[in-house]
Amino acid sequence: MTLLKQHWRASLAALLLLLVTGWTAWEWWPRPAPAASEVAAASPKARQTVRTPYLANWDQVQLAEMEGQAQRFPGQVWLEGPTHRRLIALTFDDGPAEDTPALLDVLARHKVHATFFWLGQNLAGRTEMAERALREGHTLGNHTWDHPDMVDTDEAYWWDEQLARTQALYKSKLGIEPVLMRPPYGHISNEQIAKLQDKGMKVILWSLDTQDWNRNRMLFGRHNIERGLQDYVHEEAIVLMHDGGGKRGKTVAAVDALIPWLRAGGYELVTVDQLLGIQPYRTMPQAMAAAR
Repeated sequence: MTLLKQHWRASLAALLLLLVTGWTAWEWWPRPAPAASEVAAASPKARQTVRTPYLANWDQVQLAEMEGQAQRFPGQVWLEGPTHRRLIALTFDDGPAEDTPALLDVLARHKVHATFFWLGQNLAGRTEMAERALREGHTLGNHTWDHPDMVDTDEAYWWDEQLARTQALYKSKLGIEPVLMRPPYGHISNEQIAKLQDKGMKVILWSLDTQDWNRNRMLFGRHNIERGLQDYVHEEAIVLMHDGGGKRGKTVAAVDALIPWLRAGGYELVTVDQLLGIQPYRTMPQAMAAAR
C-alpha cells in the first residue's frame, strides 16, 4: 500500500510539473504579430464594444452600460474607431506624473504619438511636461481636476470645479482647450454626456483595458500588461493605460515592447483625434494649428 501511495504521489507530481511547464511555455512564448483582418478597412462597425472582460469587485462600470452609452450617443461617446483600419490609439490617464518623462522618451524613440488624459491638479505643477508633450505631437485631454466619480454630483461641481477648472488651466498655461475628455473610472451619466455635447466636448472611453492600473503592482507586471493588449488587440482600438496614479515603470517598459510588436502586425499608432477624424482642441496656438 505504501508503494502504491508513493507511485500515486510521484505520478501526481509529474502531472503537475507537466501542466506547469506547459502553461509556462504557452504563457511566456512570444506572441506572434497580430494577423491581418479579413474585414475591409472601410467597413463600418455595427456597434462599439469593449473587448476586455469585466472585473467584478473593482468598482468598474458594467460593460453593457458603456456600450449602451456609445450606442445612444453616436459620435459623442467613443469606445473605439468607427471602421476596421489598421490603426490603434494608445491613451494614458492620471498624469502628468513622475513616470511621464520616461514614457515620453519611449514614444519619442519610436516616433509614436499618443493621447494623454491628464488631471488638472497634476498639470498645475508640471507645465514643462505638458509643453514637451505638445511640442512632440501628443494630444492632451481633460480627465477632471482630481479624479472624482462625477455621477450624482451637481453641475456646479462636476463641470465648474472639475472639468471647467482644468480647461481654464490648460488654456492659461498652454493656450489650448481640449475637446476630448475621459470621465474617471469611465463613469458618467447620460445627462452629463448630453451637457458635454452642448459644450462641444467628446467623451472618450476605451475598447481595450490593459489593466495596468492593477498589473503594475504584480511580480511580472510588464509581461501581464503586454498580454493585456496582445490578447485583445483589434482594429481601431482605443487602449486604456496610465502614466500617473502610482508607479508606472512597468507600463513604460510594456509600451516599449508593444510598439514594435504592433508595427510588425501592420498597425499604425495614432492619437484619438486622428483615429476619429476630429479636432483635438477648441482653441490652440496658431503655430500648433498650422502644424496639424
